[in-house]
Amino acid sequence: MTCLVISMLFYSETNNLKEETIKKQYEVVKKRTSDMNSYSAGSHVMEYGDMTFKDEKLYLYQGFNPANTNITNKLFLQAPKAAINQRDADLLFLWRRYELLHGKSKEKANVLTEISETVAHRKHLDNSIDFIGKLLFGFENGPSELQAVRPSGKPLVDDWDCLKRMVRIFESHCGSLTQYGMKHMRAFANICNNGVSGTTMKEASINTCGGHNSARLSTLIQGYSA
Repeated sequence: MTCLVISMLFYSETNNLKEETIKKQYEVVKKRTSDMNSYSAGSHVMEYGDMTFKDEKLYLYQGFNPANTNITNKLFLQAPKAAINQRDADLLFLWRRYELLHGKSKEKANVLTEISETVAHRKHLDNSIDFIGKLLFGFENGPSELQAVRPSGKPLVDDWDCLKRMVRIFESHCGSLTQYGMKHMRAFANICNNGVSGTTMKEASINTCGGHNSARLSTLIQGYSA
């Protein structure tokens, strides 16, 4: 995914939505994401459907934050021109906000905490899935089994119900996958393709994350913030 969503978020954050129209947002975001109309790195932004309401104000659809009325366009102008991974969009947006907030304000501290917690949870997900793979397939074979790619023409997973079940088991013991964690779907698919039972997956998840993972997450967050 390119910077389309990021550009839209930045535009909404840095403009008075009671003054800006849908048409204006579309034109600005299109120019921003088209990479100077070459589309070599940006999204090919297009219009579809009913366009009769393009002149309506954005606040009718996105709400209105009075604090944005005097914000400059710094945040928008500093948005990346190159394409970014969709799974990094939330972190990039938070970091841009943090950079532009003043001094040691409470809001800036809150954003930094949110960044730290997001990064910590990502580490927790990566480490947990890696360790579960080692418990299921052995410390030497675990990583390769989780990342194995099936031959061309074969589906990602033979049993989709199993895939959903494995994800639910993992999340019940290790926390939400979030958008970032979707990158591990191949690992869950391979767990199913290897005939791992729900009971075995549950045991591995409990041994990895425990019945409650808040203490482990707290440790990760403290380690990152130090």
